[in-house]
Amino acid sequence: MEFALIAPFLMVLLFGIFAFGWALNAMSSVRYTLETSSRALQMKNSLTQSEIQAIATQKLLAMGLKNVNVTIVIDPKSGGFQMAHLTARYAFVIEFPYFDQYPIHYATTVTVPLVAS
Repeated sequence: MEFALIAPFLMVLLFGIFAFGWALNAMSSVRYTLETSSRALQMKNSLTQSEIQAIATQKLLAMGLKNVNVTIVIDPKSGGFQMAHLTARYAFVIEFPYFDQYPIHYATTVTVPLVAS
């Protein structure tokens, strides 16, 4: 009888821990993809925002993530190099049957130097 009262709370707690862990995994994957995309930009300074977005999207789709927005801002040249700021925005939605959806909005930025070519 006591277990029947506690079991629903334990199940919700278990599913919550799993969903939060999955969200952290997605955030880590987005950060990793942004870092690898920034390395591609370092190797080839002439990449456009659409090309970086395509590189990131290809890697994220392979990981099962969609709807990630990647933007690039490049600072003016100073001292022979430029700084590029790549930003990724992502919303991970936690869904439980019979409950509301809980989006977790995530944004991360990677800054890399671009050597003048």
